[in-house]
Amino acid sequence: MAYARLAKENMVPVRILEGQKTQISRTMHSMEYDPVHDELVVNSPLTQSILTFKGGSGGEEPPVRVISGPKTQIQGTDYDGNDKMAMDTVNGEIYIGVATSGGPGKGVVLVFDRTANGDVAPKRILGGPNTKFAFPTPKGQGFPHMAVDPVRDLLIVSSRGALLIFDRTASGDATPKAVIAGPKTLLGGGGGLVKVNPENGMVVSSCAQGSICAWNINEPGDVAPRFKIPVEKITGINFSGPTLNPMYKEVIVTSSSRNRIATFYWPEIFDKP
Repeated sequence: MAYARLAKENMVPVRILEGQKTQISRTMHSMEYDPVHDELVVNSPLTQSILTFKGGSGGEEPPVRVISGPKTQIQGTDYDGNDKMAMDTVNGEIYIGVATSGGPGKGVVLVFDRTANGDVAPKRILGGPNTKFAFPTPKGQGFPHMAVDPVRDLLIVSSRGALLIFDRTASGDATPKAVIAGPKTLLGGGGGLVKVNPENGMVVSSCAQGSICAWNINEPGDVAPRFKIPVEKITGINFSGPTLNPMYKEVIVTSSSRNRIATFYWPEIFDKP
């Protein structure tokens, strides 16, 4: 569903994308908009695919591209793989994490070209013991999320209480070049959605006590967040997210349990250092 930015209370959506032809399935927990090409990219866990739509799509409109098939290596179920994806609109790449057959705590990040279509192999695969990946997360928490900082050429992976920072083009069993983790960070045990503001290097994700926290990507280790919003205390909702809206210096979170969208004005994470 698409809403006006200033929508509130019981306002109706301006557009709804749904139906069998869309191939959209339940338990997809992230999506990305590409403003450069005016496209919406959504993963479909139950069909084990990545779907790309025109930006203004609505109704039962089919995707313009579908990445799916055995060569893609996209696998897993709704709770132990492929429910979250990320996009690098600058370098034209799509990222998705999937579970592997190595048992609990095993998984890889697959990278595809933005224009990939059909049963195509990933251009890069990141995974192995040196990556420190600890996913899939326990059932019900979904798969860890990723974000790309194209300015610093970095990939951030959220993995069970840690933000693992890699070179953007890292592949194979690569070691993180930096890690944000420890009790001071307030990061939880799951793999929540993570976003980054490339303009100033602020990394945003969920943290302890139902809050959203922001850390500086240039200050790794066991460090306290620079900024925090106690979302649950303010709104009373158990949220997921966040999503960043740099143009208006806003952070947006959603709550599936309360069917709400909450928007916060948070200029501190967008201001230049």
